[in-house]
Amino acid sequence: MSDFHYQQDRRRLADGQSSTVHRVDIPAQSLRFEDLHPMSSYVRQQDIARMHYARARARGEESPRILTWTSMQTDRRASHMFPGLSYDADDGEHINSANSFITLVLRKLLAEGWLQLHEYIGDTYEWKVDMPEADREWRARAEAVLGWLEESIQLDLYPNIERGSYRPRIFRPFDARRNFIRIGRCDFIRHFAQHHEHKAVFNTSHFLHEHDDLVSHHSGYGDAIGLMVAEGAILRPPIYRRGALLFDGSSWRVKPFSLDDIQLLLPGDIALGANAGRGRRFHLNPAEARPIALYTRAGGMERKGRPLERSPAAADRIEFVLVNRQALAWKRGGELQIPQNGFILSLQEGALPASITDSLIEDAWVEYAFADESNGPQSAIQAGPILLRRGQSTLDQAGSHEEFRASLDGLIGVSPVHMDLQGAGQRKARTAIGIKEDGDLILLVVDGCNPSFRTDMDSAGATLEEVITMLQEAGAVDALNLSGEGSSHLFVAGGLASAPSDRRGQRGVPYERMLPSIGIVN
Repeated sequence: MSDFHYQQDRRRLADGQSSTVHRVDIPAQSLRFEDLHPMSSYVRQQDIARMHYARARARGEESPRILTWTSMQTDRRASHMFPGLSYDADDGEHINSANSFITLVLRKLLAEGWLQLHEYIGDTYEWKVDMPEADREWRARAEAVLGWLEESIQLDLYPNIERGSYRPRIFRPFDARRNFIRIGRCDFIRHFAQHHEHKAVFNTSHFLHEHDDLVSHHSGYGDAIGLMVAEGAILRPPIYRRGALLFDGSSWRVKPFSLDDIQLLLPGDIALGANAGRGRRFHLNPAEARPIALYTRAGGMERKGRPLERSPAAADRIEFVLVNRQALAWKRGGELQIPQNGFILSLQEGALPASITDSLIEDAWVEYAFADESNGPQSAIQAGPILLRRGQSTLDQAGSHEEFRASLDGLIGVSPVHMDLQGAGQRKARTAIGIKEDGDLILLVVDGCNPSFRTDMDSAGATLEEVITMLQEAGAVDALNLSGEGSSHLFVAGGLASAPSDRRGQRGVPYERMLPSIGIVN
């Protein structure tokens, strides 16, 4: 078994450009995964708002305004936080989650132009609504939500409003799809690395990052996607079929995982699985109606060539939106919107006892187990695509085996929406991890940045093919791509070793990015 070792090299590429490559040799027993626990909500709001402000300027907006709200880390029921209201969306979806309900209400206020910000003498500010008297239901929702947001100081406008004009700021028109951001669970790796003594800390999961990732009111910037296992417990299920890095307690392996590989545990000790017995079997993205079905956004890609935006319409069904281990909402009749970071559990009437669906509505909580418990990992993280199997590149097969689809020509893809496997030959910042023949691990981080903002001093990045070659030369036999581009971060002994990819319109100025989960080398 090898010892921990870090080295940095400047590598000359085939076309004469050069890139900075960081290599970390990791003993097999030294790696674990963890979600970051966010610190200051104000810091998150300001940093993420500045990033989206830079994006809006790059789109041509002269004076964009970015509205953010920071969701609760521990979600609550909407009916408990805001009693006495209606919690139904316009399409009949009943919202359980307070985070989802707040997002739904704010989007409605912005879409209708009802939201205003008032300034008073004495540097005090107040959020108000100006809406038709007939809309009493929405007024009650708006006043309840805005009152809580003001009291908890969770709603923020960037740039800060100019003081002294005393004119109400009216959000009409407002691009709520791109300039309104719900902030989820994420933080700077720096905050963790500098408060804990670890040999190395690095980025791992894909996560919601672009406005196409946030089409659902159940999704927030920074929400992680993909299988996450810690100490044998599944904290997040594998929404899409993608590669994962797994540890069974003695050795690491790389393999694809999907919802077919797990059991869904419902109230009443009901276990649903792709290979379960009659009455307990679910079908993943079925072409025809099944008594128990799961739907993800990847469901429409093979048959229709486009992601599935909603579950099929069906009068005799009750459906639930599941994100991580929560049932955030439910609806009867199908046509339930599918979030990027979750899936729909669709039940035909009578497929399960009514007591089970009633408990799911009331408890709003599910668990997961591995379908093959004998091979269940103790630790795992999912990202993708898989790069190496038994020493051979799998990149030319990844598109057919793993579920990725970039947003193209106005069609919203599957998160991460900027990841196009057809563009694997583009040089970008990359992070990948490989397994050597002796079972130890190799982490590679290649610095890079957007060519539009690159200086002569910046690293050129790498294509996925170039990363594969580097991994093979380092002795990897199996390897997995991790979240890259602006997410590629490597801290060694508490210091930032890599040069982050984000530039936000400033040549030569790197910006760190907030992330949801990390790999830790002890």
